[in-house]
Amino acid sequence: MRKGCLLVVMALMPLMALAEGGEAKKSQNLVVKGLMWVKTLIDSMAVANVDRSYIEQPRKPWAVEVRTSASQSRLDMEADWNLADIREAWIRSETDNGFSTSMGAWVGYRGYGFGLSKELTGGEGSTLSFGAMGGSFGINLRINSYRSKKPDLRFYFEGVQDGEADMERANLEDPIRVRSLFLDGYYLFNGKHFSYAAAYDQSLIQRRSAGSLMAGVMYYHSSVAYDDNSNWPLLLAMRGVGKLKFSQASVGAGYAYNWVPARGWLVSAQVMPMVTFYNNMKTYTYSVVDAMGKNVLERLIEDDFEVSDGESATWKITEREVRNTTNRVNWNFDARMSVSYNWSGSYLRLYGHYNRFRYSNDEGKGHMQDWTAYASFGVRF
Repeated sequence: MRKGCLLVVMALMPLMALAEGGEAKKSQNLVVKGLMWVKTLIDSMAVANVDRSYIEQPRKPWAVEVRTSASQSRLDMEADWNLADIREAWIRSETDNGFSTSMGAWVGYRGYGFGLSKELTGGEGSTLSFGAMGGSFGINLRINSYRSKKPDLRFYFEGVQDGEADMERANLEDPIRVRSLFLDGYYLFNGKHFSYAAAYDQSLIQRRSAGSLMAGVMYYHSSVAYDDNSNWPLLLAMRGVGKLKFSQASVGAGYAYNWVPARGWLVSAQVMPMVTFYNNMKTYTYSVVDAMGKNVLERLIEDDFEVSDGESATWKITEREVRNTTNRVNWNFDARMSVSYNWSGSYLRLYGHYNRFRYSNDEGKGHMQDWTAYASFGVRF
């Protein structure tokens, strides 16, 4: 009986292996079919309802780019002070990553792709980007981070000596850490004749000049932190604020135009005013305490404030309060420009992008400026 069962099992094993192989092959076929369906969808969406006399689709769908860029991210933070015998006093911290250059690469299929750049000069920083562009729509994501060790501190007093101002460059042991996420999407009302992808990733080619009204949405989130013990002078100057997180969402409408001065050339420009309907800010405030546990900021505004030699080495930062603030409706704008040239299997692009974001609360106010200009050379395959 046992021998008979063994013979049956041995006879069924090849059939079982064949069945398992068939299931694996079936699963692989489903994956391949799914990928082909996505590929066909992307190919068709890129040229759906497009006038081919205005917009051309390159025969080779893939592209890889080498990018070099120049950029600057600047954060201005301002703290208001009320001091005796002085009507107005404020301290402004201006920090940026300097005029920096970076090198990176991008790879994509028909306008869908990823890019990564690393900073070469001006400090520590990196940028990760993702783009998805169809015939009448587009989505862009950019994640940027940098560190700044030398913010400029500007002091201004009005009252006893009107208009007195001074500026000093701080040298921090622990850098200010800035991380930002930028996400935007748009819709083109003249996608039949105007191509945004032709200007900003060359997955399509604009053959004749055209413009389009466009609607867009934009989301921005940034965190700024300098809450290290060694940074207590900066925290005192900013009235205890040591970390900021702010998020903004905006909607707007604008206009973009693609100018084709000669075959292969394209000059594109876009301006989009926007209304910021969501503007939320989270402020982390800290106390700088001495060896006796007394608040140094309170000692600072006293007339008999004195610091003995080496005393500040014992000062520590302790978190005091987290405040959530919803700011009023504000305005913003998004501006871009590019110049590109297409060969049969490659292209060259120069591109510029500028954004500005504002915030305010009881402790102070500020704004973040971000601009990028880069050159890229791409090869299609």
